[in-house]
Amino acid sequence: MIWQFFLLELLIYIPRAFFSFVGNYFNELHFSDLQNGLLGSVASIMVLFSNPFWIRFADKRVKNNVLAFVSMASAVLIWGVYSFKSFLPVLIMTFAIGFVWTAILPLAESISIAQLNQRGFSFGKARMMGSIGFALAMIFFGYLKSDLVFFAIGSLAFLSIGLSALFIPKTHGYNVKKEKRKFSFKNLPGEFYIMLLLETLVISSGNFGLYFFPILMKARGESVSYAGIAIAVHALSEVPFLFFADRIVTKLGIKKILVMASFAYGIRWILTWSVTNPALVIAFQAFEFFNFIAVYYAIWHYVNLKIEPSHRSDAQAIFWVVTIGISAIFGYIVGGWVSNLFGVANGYLFFGVLSIITGIAYWIYEYSRSVRKLKMS
Repeated sequence: MIWQFFLLELLIYIPRAFFSFVGNYFNELHFSDLQNGLLGSVASIMVLFSNPFWIRFADKRVKNNVLAFVSMASAVLIWGVYSFKSFLPVLIMTFAIGFVWTAILPLAESISIAQLNQRGFSFGKARMMGSIGFALAMIFFGYLKSDLVFFAIGSLAFLSIGLSALFIPKTHGYNVKKEKRKFSFKNLPGEFYIMLLLETLVISSGNFGLYFFPILMKARGESVSYAGIAIAVHALSEVPFLFFADRIVTKLGIKKILVMASFAYGIRWILTWSVTNPALVIAFQAFEFFNFIAVYYAIWHYVNLKIEPSHRSDAQAIFWVVTIGISAIFGYIVGGWVSNLFGVANGYLFFGVLSIITGIAYWIYEYSRSVRKLKMS
């Protein structure tokens, strides 16, 4: 039974690998860095609308059926992106597929975490398969020469997710057969929004860093295959964290993890900017052990343990809107703009400095809050 969720986690991260590497395909179509950044941000813009819609839609139904629908639709719509070679039609088709494929990850992981929790199994260990699937896909994409095969793999991955959703145990939404609730931001704690603000700024650096990696390698006269290897190292570095994720969160606490991850992100991107040796640049991506995966897991842990079930789907929707929406929009568009003006390498310097400043600001904020609480007590 557990292996079904391991397989689901492996499959749902292949499309993420596809859309992390599709910037290289757009680059081959001779789109500018700014156009490339805009295309990369389309799915993230759609997340602002699609995730609240699909998550609340699934919250009143069997989630498996909704997951199957959005996956099958993505398997078809992906070919629209491949069919056109000029910017505007590609942009339109990217919007179309973005509305459905961006719902796959939050829907699938809400199913996995609910089922695994019922069985007393750690979600972190199942999530490791996602990192492994992402890594293997990125290595393969780095060496792949055929655009047709590239898109066929993406379509097949979506199809496989849709079929898997129909065979895993059925998972009902949190509010099936309950009265329709009106969403309000006041239903969620303020500290949750502060965490999301940090996530927006810090995770944006990761979105930029992965999406523009093939372009960085090309700009430095290196093979694009190095980008695939580097991003695979990034993904595999998440595995040790996920294996001990629950212990790490318990030992360090959510807020300390967020500060440490911000600093680690900054160091990673500044080193990537300052060193041109591809072997060393690849090695620096091992910082992912305490980058995105740490921020993601800490806040996801907070949502699923600290937010009451009746409001959990709203918190999950906002979390995913920030994680793969707002932060990605900022990373792709601002990163594309900085790259156009100052060169893609300097984009890594910009986001490295931004991550460190964000970590310092959050640490000062939390420290001042704790001091105020002590004085009041």
